[in-house]
Amino acid sequence: MLTSLRTAAARQAVATRVFSRGLSTVALEFSHNKAPPSSKPPLVILHGLFGSKQNWRAIAKKLSAQLGRDTYSVDLRNHGDSPHVVPHTYSAMSGDIVRFIEDHGLGRAVLVGHSMGGKVVMQTALEHPSLVDMLIVDDMVPTKAKLAHEFAEYVQMLKTIEDRGIASQKEADAMLETVEKDISVRQFLLTNMKKAREGEGKGTYKSRIPLELLGKSLEGIMGWDVDAAKQYQGPTLFIAGKRSPYIRPHAYPAMRQYFPNYEVEELDTGHWVHAEMPHEFIQLIEAFIDKNEH
Repeated sequence: MLTSLRTAAARQAVATRVFSRGLSTVALEFSHNKAPPSSKPPLVILHGLFGSKQNWRAIAKKLSAQLGRDTYSVDLRNHGDSPHVVPHTYSAMSGDIVRFIEDHGLGRAVLVGHSMGGKVVMQTALEHPSLVDMLIVDDMVPTKAKLAHEFAEYVQMLKTIEDRGIASQKEADAMLETVEKDISVRQFLLTNMKKAREGEGKGTYKSRIPLELLGKSLEGIMGWDVDAAKQYQGPTLFIAGKRSPYIRPHAYPAMRQYFPNYEVEELDTGHWVHAEMPHEFIQLIEAFIDKNEH
């Protein structure tokens, strides 16, 4: 990560730091992709629940090239190639990102977060505003939401696929179809299942994320617990999915309370705005950053 990349291709690296919580000490290695170096404030991109840095690879490369700045796509704890650790809370995930920024000497960064990652970047901006140059939130708001039943169903079905020793992608997809009709969402969820290469169950799908832990953390993931007196005064962009239930007028008072210098843009998508309309999503980010550059 500290070595400059020589090409425009994103390259995976690992940042390691050992830090303590109480009596336990855990070595956390936060896996990330990095696009080429520049002197401008970097972008740090955080995925949502069940996502990973790989979902953002193409967008990160385009943003880096078109904005001329470093772009990091980071796997949050318990996702992708990052470690499986407790607790899975916004406070813990925000702390991880603060350490990531500090450990790599990023200074002030432009934070971009989708869904769960959106709440992580919002909490980080509110509690550590000196580290945040601008804030971009992809279809999420600073409020508590009702737990959507499908998230629990996703966790249970992925566990069932693993427990039954499913080896066929077609069969795994058919099982997921009983709880999710959208094939693009099913394909997204199945990125968390990898075939075991050795040992018992070789050739069958195994989860690469801690399903039990995430299942128990769902209520907290839907929550929001930041002091209402805190504010981030920097430029803030909320990008809403027109067909998504999150960024709607009822949430505007909370958005204004925490982020007084905010604006909202809307695209004709569901919750996965960046995946459904990537070109338009990138254009909105470019325009926002260009307008607010110092």
